[in-house]
Amino acid sequence: MGKSKRIGLIALLLASLGLLYSQTARKPAASVPANRDQEIVNAIRKLEDEMRLASLKGTAGWWVEYLSDGYTDTDFRGKVSTKAEIIEMQRSGDLSYEILNLSDRTVHTFNGDTVIITGKLTVEGAYRGQSLSGDYQFTRVWTKSGGAWKLAASQATKIAP
Repeated sequence: MGKSKRIGLIALLLASLGLLYSQTARKPAASVPANRDQEIVNAIRKLEDEMRLASLKGTAGWWVEYLSDGYTDTDFRGKVSTKAEIIEMQRSGDLSYEILNLSDRTVHTFNGDTVIITGKLTVEGAYRGQSLSGDYQFTRVWTKSGGAWKLAASQATKIAP
């Protein structure tokens, strides 16, 4: 093989590698900066803690302010409730908690305006005299609309003893 052919092949190989690299190189994602993600995580954890305290105190106002209009709740029995039904349940006094502890929380942020949080609830309480005590796995979805975080959906599953 002649010297000019070798130089031509090397040039072609280098050009091909450059083209391949430009097509596969990771470009910075147009995503939320890490420090912004941490701010979101902190905001959602704070709202979750406020929800816990509102539940313990029986404060229905929290639910009025922070549930989205299309909110749905799926309880451990599979019953689906709307925002209006949850607010009424909170106002009724039929629901009471002595203990409501959150643990094992994991927060995932998406595009800076959606958060999914999972975790465990340990509960001692009752609804209309029926015990709710036990451990539950929960998943909640928070969305940001108009600059405010709202709880869009919640689901809880009782963990077998």
